[in-house]
Amino acid sequence: MKLITYFTAALLWFCFTVEASEHDTAELQPVSIKLQWQHQFQFAGIYAAQEKGFYRDAGFDVSILTGRTHPYDEVENGEVEFGISGTSIIVEYLKGRPLVALGATFQNSPYVWLVTADSGIYSAADFVGKTLTRQSYADDLAAIFLKQDINTDLINFIEPSATDIDNLIAGRVDGLTAYVSNEPFIMVQHQVPYRTIAPKDYGINFYSDILFTSRQFLEKNPETVKAFREATYKGWRYAVEHRNEIIDLILNKYNVQNKSRTHLQFEADQLIRLSLYPTVDFGHMTQDRWQQIADIYQELGLYDSSHGLEGFFYQDPMKDSNLFQWLAGILAFISIFTLICYLLKKHHNKILTEQIRQQTASLQDELRKREALEVAAHHESLRLQTLLDNTIDSVITINASGLIENYNKASIALFGYQPEEVLGQNITMLMPAGYRDLHKLGMARFMSTETSRILGKPIEVEARHKNGSSFPVELTISDFQWEGQYMFTGIARDISQQKTEQQALLEAKLEAERANNAKSEFLSAMSHELRTPLNGILGFSQLLLSDSQTPLSTQQLSNVKQIMHNGEHLLTLINDVLELSKIEAGNITTAHEPVAVANVIEQCLPMLQTLADNHDVHIKVLDTTDAIVMADFTKLKQVFINLVTNAIKYNKSGGKVLINASVQTHNNTFKLTVTDSGQGIAADKQAQVFTAFERLGQEHADIEGSGVGLSISKRLIDAMGGQINFTSTEGRGSSFWIELPLSAQQADTTNQFEKLTAQFDKTLTSRRTDSERPLHLKHVLYIEDNPANIRLIEVFFSRIKQVCLHTCESAETGLELLKTMRPDVILMDINLPGMSGIDAMRTLKETPEYADIAVIALSAAAMKENIDAADDLFKAYITKPVDFNLLTRALQPYL
Repeated sequence: MKLITYFTAALLWFCFTVEASEHDTAELQPVSIKLQWQHQFQFAGIYAAQEKGFYRDAGFDVSILTGRTHPYDEVENGEVEFGISGTSIIVEYLKGRPLVALGATFQNSPYVWLVTADSGIYSAADFVGKTLTRQSYADDLAAIFLKQDINTDLINFIEPSATDIDNLIAGRVDGLTAYVSNEPFIMVQHQVPYRTIAPKDYGINFYSDILFTSRQFLEKNPETVKAFREATYKGWRYAVEHRNEIIDLILNKYNVQNKSRTHLQFEADQLIRLSLYPTVDFGHMTQDRWQQIADIYQELGLYDSSHGLEGFFYQDPMKDSNLFQWLAGILAFISIFTLICYLLKKHHNKILTEQIRQQTASLQDELRKREALEVAAHHESLRLQTLLDNTIDSVITINASGLIENYNKASIALFGYQPEEVLGQNITMLMPAGYRDLHKLGMARFMSTETSRILGKPIEVEARHKNGSSFPVELTISDFQWEGQYMFTGIARDISQQKTEQQALLEAKLEAERANNAKSEFLSAMSHELRTPLNGILGFSQLLLSDSQTPLSTQQLSNVKQIMHNGEHLLTLINDVLELSKIEAGNITTAHEPVAVANVIEQCLPMLQTLADNHDVHIKVLDTTDAIVMADFTKLKQVFINLVTNAIKYNKSGGKVLINASVQTHNNTFKLTVTDSGQGIAADKQAQVFTAFERLGQEHADIEGSGVGLSISKRLIDAMGGQINFTSTEGRGSSFWIELPLSAQQADTTNQFEKLTAQFDKTLTSRRTDSERPLHLKHVLYIEDNPANIRLIEVFFSRIKQVCLHTCESAETGLELLKTMRPDVILMDINLPGMSGIDAMRTLKETPEYADIAVIALSAAAMKENIDAADDLFKAYITKPVDFNLLTRALQPYL
C-alpha cells in the first residue's frame, strides 16, 4: 500500500517538473492588446500583469497599445490579438462581427450625468427643458430616457467640448455626460459641489471594459486565450490589493496624461467600487444580463433584430476534453479512499467511538450554553422592542434596500398600518408619490458616496397615512452598519398641530400688524384733523396777543390767554398720544452719546421755573455735577421736564421741588432724583404709575395731563439703557429718580461741551451786533386749501410791511402762477386736493427755473412717517398749530 502511494507521488512530481522545465525553456509568445483609451488606472490590471510577470509566467511577451476608440477592426483583421471595449461590443456581434467577449472588468457602467449641487436636477425627468451634452458611447445613459418614457425632443443636446467643465460651472450647460473617475475629480479640484445621476439608479446595469478577441484567433489558439485571460484578471486582483504600488507604477511608466497622484487615487477608488471585487471576481459575466443589454440596444434602435448569443461568450474548451479524465480520476480516488477507510475502520473504531463520545458531550454542553444565550438574547430583544413600543415617537428601521425591518407601536397610530402590513415592504409606501423618487435617488447616492445632507438632523417632510391622506412630520434619520450592511432608523413625529399653531400665530401676527397699521393711519388722520382747527385757534390767539396797534383790554387779554392755555394743553395731549404710539410701534430711536447733565438742567430750568412760579412752588437744585452720561440729549431733556413738571403740578401751594444729582461709584452710573413735597401717591395706585393713560385718581382734580408722561419717560429711559423708579408716601410727597450709565470720557467730553457753549455764546453776540438790512418788498406764495389757515397767515404777514403775500388753494394753481411771478419763498401745505405738497415739491426740484426757490412746509401732517417722507425736500418742516416765533426764524434767511 505504501509502495503504491510513493509511486503515485513520484510520478506526479516528475510530470510537474518536466512541464515546468519545458515552460521555462520555451520561447515567449508575442501577443498584443489594444486599449480603447490612453493610459490611466482604468487599465491598472493589465499593467500589473505585465510588470509583475504574470504574462511572462504564462508564456507571453505582451505589447500594450493605446487608442481613442474601441479596437473592433484591429482585433477582427488580426492586427492585434486582444482588445478592451465597452458593452457596445454586443451590437457589433449582433451585426455579424466574429467577436468573443472573454470577461468584464467592471460590473457597473462608469458613465454618469454630472450636474452642480445647486442645479435643482435630481432625476432624469429634470433634464426636460435643459441643455445636456451627449456622448455617443454612453448608451446606458440614453437608455434611461427610454425606460422613463422621457421625450428627448424636449432636451437640448449639444456636442461635448474641451470646455465642458467650465460651461457647467458657469451655468452655460445644465449637465454633462461624464466618466465617474475623471470629470467629478475636476469638480472637486474647483471646489464646486456636484451630483451624479447613474444608470444603476434606474435599474440599468451595463458591463464595462470588456476583454475580447476574435472567433478565428480563439479557435486556433484556445490555450493562448485561456492563459492570457487568467493572467489579465490575476493582474487586476493584484492591482486592487496593491493599489498604491500600481499608482506609483503608473506615475513612473504609464502616465502619458500627466495625472496627479491624487487624481489616480480618486480614479482607483471610483473604479474599484464599480468592479464589485471581491464580492464578484474579475471577468464575471452572465448570459441573462447580456441578453438584457442586447434588448436595450435593440429598443434604442442600434440594430434591427436580435438573434441568439451563442458563440458570443467565452467558454474554456479544455473543460470538456478533460471532463472524462477528471471523472475517472475522481472515481479512482473514491475507490482508493473507500478501501483505506475500510482497512482503517477496525483499527480506529475504539478511538473514534471515544472521540465521538467526548465530542457529543462537548456539543451538548455547548448547546446548553447556546440555548441559554438565545434565551437571554430573546429576552433582551423583547426588552428593546418594549422600549421602542413605549416611545411616543414612530421608530422605523429599514435596510439598504429600503425594506422595513422594524415598526413600533407608535408607528401604528401615526401611519394606520399594522406591523404585518408593512414589514418587508418598501418604506416608500409611507411616502406621498412626490417624495418617492427623491428617496430612491438619495439612497442610491448614499450607497455610492456614503455622504448625505439629511442624516442626523431633523427635517420636515410629508408622510402618507393608510387612508391616503398626507400629513407633516418631523423626521430624524440615523445610519449604522450591522454585519457589514447599512441600516437606517427614522424617528418621526406628527407636527400637524404645531403647523396649525404656527399658521394661527402667523395669521394673528398679520392681524396685529393690520390692526397696528390701522391704528397708525387713524392716529395720523386724527392728528391732522385736530391740528388743523388748533392752528386757527392758537394762531389767531398769538396774533391777538401780539397786536400792538389794537391792544386787548385786560379782560380780553385774560380770555385770549385762557384760549391759548387750553389750546396748548390739547396740543400736548395730541403729542403725548402720538409719542406713546411711536414707542409702542417700535419706531423710536435713541442716540447713545456723551451728554453733560448740567447742560440738560440749565436748558430746562428757565421754562420749568415759569411753571413753578405759576403754581407757587419753589425749585431748588441741591447738588450740581459735571458728570457725563451716555444718553440721547433731547429725550433726556424730555424725561427731566416731565418729572419736574409732575413734581410741580402735583405739589401744594408753597411746596418745594428738590433736584439732586450724584455718581454711583459701585455700578458706574449717574443718579438724578426729583423730590416733591406734594400729596404723594396712594399705595394701591403705585403699581399703575408707569401705565399709559393712568391718572392715579386725579382725573377729576384741577390738574391738567394725559396720563402718559411717566409711561413715555420709562420707555425712553429703558431705550437709553437706564432705569427709572420712585418712592412715595401718601400725604408726604414722592421721589422719582433715573439712573444712566456714565461715559468713559468724562473730562474730555466736559471740555467739549464747554467749547460748544462758548462758541454758541460767541455766535449769539455776533448776531446781536449785525446791522439791519435795508427793506425790500418780498413776495411769499402760500399754497393752502383751508380758508381759516389762509386767513391766519394773511393776518400774520399783514404786520410785516416788506412782504407781499399771494395765496393759492391747490398745487396745480400754484405751479401755474409761477409762470407769471417768482416768489422769494413758498409756504406749502402737504395734504392738498389733487397734487400733494410732496409731489409739487418734487416737480419744483425737477424744473431748473424753479429748483432754487426756497420752500417751507407748513402742515398738520405731524407723524414721523410724514416728516420722513419730506426729508431733504423742504428748507424747513413746520407742523400746525404754527408757532409764529418758529415760522419767523425759518423765514428770516429769505425775507
